[in-house]
Amino acid sequence: MRILVVSDTHGNYQLLRQVVKAAGSVDLLLHAGDGSSDLSKLTREFPTLSLAAVAGNCDPFSNQPRELLLDVGGKKLFLTHGDRYQVKWDLLRLYLEGQERGADLIVFGHTHRPLINYERGILLFNPGSLSRNNTGESPSYGWLELGPGGFEPKLVFTGMKSEIKG
Repeated sequence: MRILVVSDTHGNYQLLRQVVKAAGSVDLLLHAGDGSSDLSKLTREFPTLSLAAVAGNCDPFSNQPRELLLDVGGKKLFLTHGDRYQVKWDLLRLYLEGQERGADLIVFGHTHRPLINYERGILLFNPGSLSRNNTGESPSYGWLELGPGGFEPKLVFTGMKSEIKG
């Protein structure tokens, strides 16, 4: 199963569109918040795209839920923006919430910093941002490949054409 993961698009629909078009066939697109206006355009342009999304702190009028717990290929995936767990400070609250929910994988955004981190059997994955990246890095997104061994995460940086695998 191929899962494309984006977050914090903040109105940069052109880059989101470019990433989705270049991705080819995907089984699921996850959006970890701060892009509700981009999501409405995306669903109009790609009506057959399977999508799961949450609202972020910059999506005050979104109809998206703030959090989702999904069953993906027999694994539990917790999708949240992350601001409610103060992820800019540390990941402890987010990890504990994911653990309480029985998550195998936690996908979040908010920090604009891409991250692949394994913590006591739970994968914490942040694709970074396709927009205002305050880290000095190129805009980024992620891939999750689900196979027999679980999730294989990968980060892609758009400006450098480079990847980081977890």
